[in-house]
Amino acid sequence: MTEISKSIEKTRYSVNPTAFVLALVCAPLFITLMSFWTVIGLFALPFGVLPYLIIGTPILLWAVGRIKPRFGAYALLGFAGNLILGVFMLISATDFEVIRLFFLFGAVFAPLYAGAFGHLYAGFHPNIRILRT
Repeated sequence: MTEISKSIEKTRYSVNPTAFVLALVCAPLFITLMSFWTVIGLFALPFGVLPYLIIGTPILLWAVGRIKPRFGAYALLGFAGNLILGVFMLISATDFEVIRLFFLFGAVFAPLYAGAFGHLYAGFHPNIRILRT
């Protein structure tokens, strides 16, 4: 059993704080720029940026050290964060129409915000060759 655990090494990536903050701030703005023509994209920014920062920042900070910055992997984390937030809202709130509205829009925009974060973080990180090996 110890031979198996020794052969599997955990891959860790360095976290660049400047790239992290820049990607964290630019990801919702980028998605809003790409979806402004839908009008829903314009309203997603003021309503979704606070949950994105509160729920997404710890999840994304954990992820950048352990997961390669790719759109799909980070979009899945964004959907999981939205799902966790939806469960907490169901437990604590009484107005289910508002919960359903926030969850449905979050199910679309949370993966987009987190996936854009992963894509932008990979672009902003100065040691991108190290991250993609």
